[in-house]
Amino acid sequence: MCVYCPLFNVNGLPLSSKRRTQYERYRGGTLFIGITENPPWVIATAAGPQGVDIDLLDRFAESLDATIEWHWGSENELLQALQHHQLDIVAGGLTSNTRLGQLAATTRPYYTTHHVIGMATRGTQANTLEKTSVAGQKVAVPRLNRVMQPIRALDATPVITSRLHDAPGWVAAPHWWLDAHGFRPTTHRLASEHHVMALPKGENALMLALQRHLNDSHSLHAQLQRFEAAE
Repeated sequence: MCVYCPLFNVNGLPLSSKRRTQYERYRGGTLFIGITENPPWVIATAAGPQGVDIDLLDRFAESLDATIEWHWGSENELLQALQHHQLDIVAGGLTSNTRLGQLAATTRPYYTTHHVIGMATRGTQANTLEKTSVAGQKVAVPRLNRVMQPIRALDATPVITSRLHDAPGWVAAPHWWLDAHGFRPTTHRLASEHHVMALPKGENALMLALQRHLNDSHSLHAQLQRFEAAE
């Protein structure tokens, strides 16, 4: 069972000096979880948050017989609250990086997103593309991306496209995105991102329990496809 809090309010969260740090307080209690919108990991809907990370954390709370109080915010706001022990966990498809490691304790990666080049499997170009080298070709990319240089290294030209799923030829995107939208992934891997969740530093018992739960989670690729296809 979860309590949905549509607005993030740091002042409305319990202060660390008034909260027990023992792991047992989570059993049958409340987990204060900060989330930032990042489909398909975290999706804001009228019915409450949905997405891959939401499902993972719902099941984790169930294993503790705990309820969840969700708090929305930007990644910066949530990490600030986490540093003051006003939140127990922050999630939203976070990726492992130096800055995040400085601000919080992070789980080990529970999923790795590989950005690859894919080809259209529909239309008259599909058979032609399969027999064509990507060198010298145009590759559609979203406006916000991290694959421009790797594409150029393949002697291809990245082209920013607003409607990536309608691209008729080559596209660069996460492997699960390509599968969800009917593109055929190739062997051209461009970049990888390791997804983690963040906790306050020093919450070792909660970290261990969450890590065990994440380690036992399977079929995340299929879940990412499902949520992405529904968007």
